[in-house]
Amino acid sequence: MGTFESYEFFATCLPGAESLLADELRALGVRKVRPLKGGVAFYGSAERALKVCLWSRLSGRVNVAVGRVDAASADALYAGVRALPWEEVIAPAASIAVRASGTNGELRNTQFTSLKVKDALCDRLSEKRGLRPDVDTHRPDALVEVRVREGRATLSLDLSGRSLTRRGYLEGAASEEAPSVVAQAAALLALSGAAERFGEGFRFCDPVEDDGILAREAAEVREDRAPGLLRERWGFTGWAAFPESAWAHLLDEADARCEARARERARAAEAPDAPLRVASVASAFRADGDAEAIAARTACVSASRTAPAGSRFAFAGLGDMASKFKEAPATVLNVGRGRSETIIEVFDLPPREPVTIAVANPAGGTDVSVEVNDANAAQFAARLRKVFRERRKWAAREAVRCYRLYDADLPEYACAIDLYEGAGADRGALFAHVAEYQAPKSVDEATARARFEDVLALVPVVLGILPDNVFSKARKRARGGGQYRDAGHRSFVTRTTEDGLLCEIDLGGYLDTGIFLDHRVTRELVGKMAAGKRFLNLFAYTGVATLHALAGGATETTTVDLSQTYLDWAARNLEANGFTWEMAGTLGAKHREGRGAPKGRRPQAAASNRLVRADVIRWISEARRANERYDLIFVDPPTFSNSKAMGRRTWDVQRDHVELLIGVTRLLAEDGVAVFSCNLRTFKPDIEALARYGVALEDITASTIPHDFERNPRIHCCYLVRRN
Repeated sequence: MGTFESYEFFATCLPGAESLLADELRALGVRKVRPLKGGVAFYGSAERALKVCLWSRLSGRVNVAVGRVDAASADALYAGVRALPWEEVIAPAASIAVRASGTNGELRNTQFTSLKVKDALCDRLSEKRGLRPDVDTHRPDALVEVRVREGRATLSLDLSGRSLTRRGYLEGAASEEAPSVVAQAAALLALSGAAERFGEGFRFCDPVEDDGILAREAAEVREDRAPGLLRERWGFTGWAAFPESAWAHLLDEADARCEARARERARAAEAPDAPLRVASVASAFRADGDAEAIAARTACVSASRTAPAGSRFAFAGLGDMASKFKEAPATVLNVGRGRSETIIEVFDLPPREPVTIAVANPAGGTDVSVEVNDANAAQFAARLRKVFRERRKWAAREAVRCYRLYDADLPEYACAIDLYEGAGADRGALFAHVAEYQAPKSVDEATARARFEDVLALVPVVLGILPDNVFSKARKRARGGGQYRDAGHRSFVTRTTEDGLLCEIDLGGYLDTGIFLDHRVTRELVGKMAAGKRFLNLFAYTGVATLHALAGGATETTTVDLSQTYLDWAARNLEANGFTWEMAGTLGAKHREGRGAPKGRRPQAAASNRLVRADVIRWISEARRANERYDLIFVDPPTFSNSKAMGRRTWDVQRDHVELLIGVTRLLAEDGVAVFSCNLRTFKPDIEALARYGVALEDITASTIPHDFERNPRIHCCYLVRRN
């Protein structure tokens, strides 16, 4: 390998940005480039590869190819790797590590593949140098990558070290998504021709500056600063072919270029009326439908509309800026994959005049002008304002701190809006949770999205709260029942109160927040019935019903749920209210304990509070065999579940409620009662089948529907269950 002046390299990039990277490499003097999926192969000298490492803004990593070997078996892989000239690849005294990816029928474990390659490499170096290299899996001098595909393995040496998009300006505490945002910003600037525009005297404007990454990337392009100039550690220092003097020359050249650009910019002051390059990156890792994101896009459009003549505009996000500009973009490019996927749109013309509506200022004074997609959104704003005024007075009168404000009151704006008053550290704050309902097939996706954007633009204005305090989630019914897809947003954990009880809620991380508001009256009923009772909470979720039972005087409680996440949540709720608890994995198998005593509440010592992780149906059978008895049981099963923890079995409340309620009544003590609730709107209890097993139901649904859910009396069904 060392006898050849020209090497084969591969530079990775965001999927979709391969052609941009190929153009960048050509501009850096690389003559032979070949765009491939996920990167660009190129050929040249070691010095040329170092220049790419130093100057490429689009590359994630740069690897030099070592060889391709047979990977039909572990023995074949070992033999092929050992035959490669590693003494010409790995620098003397360099520590090594091996990272494997890909599998085949014989090499099914990447850790095993890494170990096999490491052994072959070390044996080769030991044979040629008489000394085995040190292995350092955390900070190796030389990182060898092996990619297995079908019967072949490709081996290469990583010249970059850590990702090139982890720029030197990123703080040590930068989020794990920051390098991907850097890559998106670099792709946006390249696609929009930022370097050329800055050379023509364009100024730069990011109206959002969410994390400052795009502004910093633009500044480095404008200042002609090499993105790798501040980097302290490189992978190529462990490369035997590393040309140290050439690297020193490249650094000196980069410094000189940056200084020359600084002198040039000092001589030609920026004209205040020069055209703007208006740009913004809406991070693909933030909920792009949140009110905060809607406000950010509105700011981008407003800045674009007032920009000087000749300005240009570029945005990375969901690809919906064309609807805001009312113009087709001049260029569109999809980059990234999965969570990092984003669409870059470049516009040569400013946006057309917007549709605006006047909204009454909740603080009084002049109406607030809000930009919307459809003037009919004024009807939604008026309805929301009217309901908010009535509901706020009712909540204050009844001391309700979290409640439903709007539930598809206008069919065109199909969403649910819940309000939560903060408690603890967030006391005095008001949070809105907006859950979008899936639009019917008769409404096209673009129209539904535009309406939901209008909702999110109007909610903070009508309610008088910050966009940061508005959280939104798309609600889509999954195949097979009432489960919903994962919200996929970042968590935002705070606390609210219900009847004076502290309840933890997560407004961002889950589709549901941790407290089912439609069961408020039902939980209060449980509290009133709980005095002196042994209480059982089945399908317990975050344990809020258990809090009510304890506050009502229950002597002991058992809280059962299949999810450890929700049981941990329930434990935090218990601790926040001063109640002790013990965690049991199976019936009676305690493994953790906790206690808490917040200011103003004495620790509860008399009651025993068990938290049990178990499949509820199986646990009921075990509890029956153990002759467990309870005076009061709360049962609130999901409509449908196919959790992997349940094994092959699925849960359907209509199909399985008879078996469930028979089991529940066998756990009731003499004169005991169960409260059974479910949210299947079409639920019909099989009265005859239950009666044959001595189970009696009393329908109390009407008395358990809270005022804020009266428009939707079928939100849940509720029954008292007794054993005849």
